[in-house]
Amino acid sequence: MARQISWRGVLSPDGPGASHPEPAVWRPGTPLVPPRSIVDAVRLMQFGAVLEVAEIVRGFATRDQLRAAIVHDAAAGRLVATDADVDRVLQITLTVTTVTAAVACVIWLVMSRITARGSRSGRIVASGLFALDVGSFVGALLPTAGTFGQTFALAILVIGAWAVVRLWHRDSSAYIRYQTRPQDD
Repeated sequence: MARQISWRGVLSPDGPGASHPEPAVWRPGTPLVPPRSIVDAVRLMQFGAVLEVAEIVRGFATRDQLRAAIVHDAAAGRLVATDADVDRVLQITLTVTTVTAAVACVIWLVMSRITARGSRSGRIVASGLFALDVGSFVGALLPTAGTFGQTFALAILVIGAWAVVRLWHRDSSAYIRYQTRPQDD
């Protein structure tokens, strides 16, 4: 006897999941509360902003190690570097680190606000920013940063990855769909 396949879905005559209950998907309620996946993504983004502030502190806390690394690189390249040259490179490096981390902190916070509102474009922008973060981690930080800097960058990368995963969760998709096209049920 042939095995009968039971197709359960939107187009089946007896309704979706007649024998198996459909997994719970976020539904709008009163008051409108975002699903856990959106709340998690927002909190992860806020934690990413905190890590960026910690990156600024780390840059100044490891100033002496950075100075020693600059001197070592100059000596390894057989360059004649005076103390003024080393200090200038150190100031530029710390300025770039501080400005980059401050801008990244603002981006994390703006993205968390956009995510909390349920913006469809916010989810796409967050995914694109994550791709840029992966590229900068692999291309720029792995070959040049020290162990402490790589650890911070890896922590920020993991936080970003988990936030993007939570943004593409089924409940997040339902919430974002409702926020962009509210429907009365």
